[in-house]
Amino acid sequence: MTLLIRMLLTFVALNGALATGLAAYASHHPLLGQQAYLLDIFSKASAQHYIHTLACLAAVLGAMITTTRWWLAAAGLFATGITLFSYTLYLFAFTGVKIAGFLTPIGGVCFILGWLSLIIAAWQIRLPVQLVRKINE
Repeated sequence: MTLLIRMLLTFVALNGALATGLAAYASHHPLLGQQAYLLDIFSKASAQHYIHTLACLAAVLGAMITTTRWWLAAAGLFATGITLFSYTLYLFAFTGVKIAGFLTPIGGVCFILGWLSLIIAAWQIRLPVQLVRKINE
């Protein structure tokens, strides 16, 4: 599991850098500046990219401190969602290639399933007895 966590943390770090770099690039891209529609698509992809990169980080950290595999499932779903949702929208915004038409919704479903996996992970957390007593006081 350590290799998987390292890979996911590497994915998170690279995607934080990539989201920032793409946002900077888009601000100077002539095609995006001229077409509000493409800029709107890019903005949606960028917002989801940032949000789910942070969500993936939280899920990986959850996997590091608990024993349930639902945290890793959530992280994997967020990573897949970023790849299928944000990357395909970036491709469309920058090039006009319409491969995003059938992959983007699958990425959105992965985002939703990732959030639902976090719910399951949260309910499987085993709190130490001392902490439970302190909360109940």
